[in-house]
Amino acid sequence: MSTMFLPAACATDSARYLAAAASQADASVAVSAAGDADDLPPLPADCRRRERSGVVVGDRLDAAALKSDGALGRANDRVIRCAAWYDALRAARSNGESS
Repeated sequence: MSTMFLPAACATDSARYLAAAASQADASVAVSAAGDADDLPPLPADCRRRERSGVVVGDRLDAAALKSDGALGRANDRVIRCAAWYDALRAARSNGESS
């Protein structure tokens, strides 16, 4: 005789209520966060750009390294600019200002 064990069937009513309450709380937090997201200004276009090294087959190793280093530097500069923009936005929002 084969018996299937279902852990959910063993849960007490209070455990089920707690799980349902936690699920509902998570949903209300998500709805609240989605409402806040509508108030955010659009992300600067520069923050969405991707960087390519421009290295092609046949490039000398030193040229490829320079191209890659330049692309990495541009990408890192972009991260710094976008992080500064985001930090300023959060500071303004925490002070009650609107952007």
